Amino acid sequence: MTRKRTSEEDRGHGRRLGRLIAERRERRQLSAPDLARDSSVAIDTVRSLENGRVPTPAFLTVARLARVLELSLDELHVQASREADPVDSDGRQTP
Repeated sequence: MTRKRTSEEDRGHGRRLGRLIAERRERRQLSAPDLARDSSVAIDTVRSLENGRVPTPAFLTVARLARVLELSLDELHVQASREADPVDSDGRQTP
C-alpha cells in the first residue's frame, strides 16, 4: 500500500499547530523539556512539532500536549485551520 503524499495545506496546518503549541507553552512559562516530561512526549517530538517539521502529528501526541497546556483540541484545530501561511505562486511558504 502506498502512503498518500502530504498536501501543502496539511503541512501548513501542521506548522500553525506547532506555532500555537509553542506560543501557549511560552505564555505558561514552561520550557520545552518540562512540557515533554509533563506530557510524556519525547523532547525531540516537541521541538520538531514546534518548529513545523511534523506536518501531521499523531493524535495522541497533540492530545497529551493540549492536556498539559490546558488547550481544547477543538479550539486548537479551529485556530490552526483559520490562520493561513502566506504562500507564493508555486504553493511554497513565504517568509
